Amino acid sequence: MKRSLLTLSMICLLFCFGANAQQDQMIKRGDYTLVFINNSKIISEELAQNIVNTFFEVYPKMVTEYNPEATKKVTILIDLNYKKVAVSGKGKITLGALWMQQHPEDTDLVTHELVHIVQDFKALGPEWLIEGLADCGRFQYGLNNAAADWSLPSLSSYQSYKMGYRVAARFLLWVNKFQESSTIFQLNTALKYNTYSADSWKEITGKSLDELWALYLQNNDID
Repeated sequence: MKRSLLTLSMICLLFCFGANAQQDQMIKRGDYTLVFINNSKIISEELAQNIVNTFFEVYPKMVTEYNPEATKKVTILIDLNYKKVAVSGKGKITLGALWMQQHPEDTDLVTHELVHIVQDFKALGPEWLIEGLADCGRFQYGLNNAAADWSLPSLSSYQSYKMGYRVAARFLLWVNKFQESSTIFQLNTALKYNTYSADSWKEITGKSLDELWALYLQNNDID
């Protein structure tokens, strides 16, 4: 009887381990490889596939446009133990499983983080600018922004470019459209090679950052 109970216990342990085991996949399409790791059971197969498809759809385009030297191999981890939204660095993106479960349409969160991967900046620049550029990438390459109810905000008097993210992205896109069409590319390049400074704005556009913001407040249309 004791031996039977022991055997049954071992079977249960193996079953439980298998049910909670980390799911690792290495997926290769052309020159690009995705290591996809899911340590949770709360993400649907459809959502997981949408995340994978987002990588292969948007990342090669980013590499071609902004950094042909960027890594062609990226890891995406969906982590049940990560309680925040997302973080990226050194070719790896970690997504909070709970966030993704609760916001299954927000797959372009991956697009935002992939911009950070492709930027591969050699030094830290202003956080508002780095996050603003990443949301420019989400705006440009995003596949599911509308379904996720993600859009660039209308300009309000309380805003500042220092708020970063979508606020800064709208400003950067305006500068790129109405002042100098290579602004976003040149800012990415300057940050990548650690040549960015406060003077970069005048070197690129002929105007200082604060002068550009003042003009933006007068005419903020990017449509």
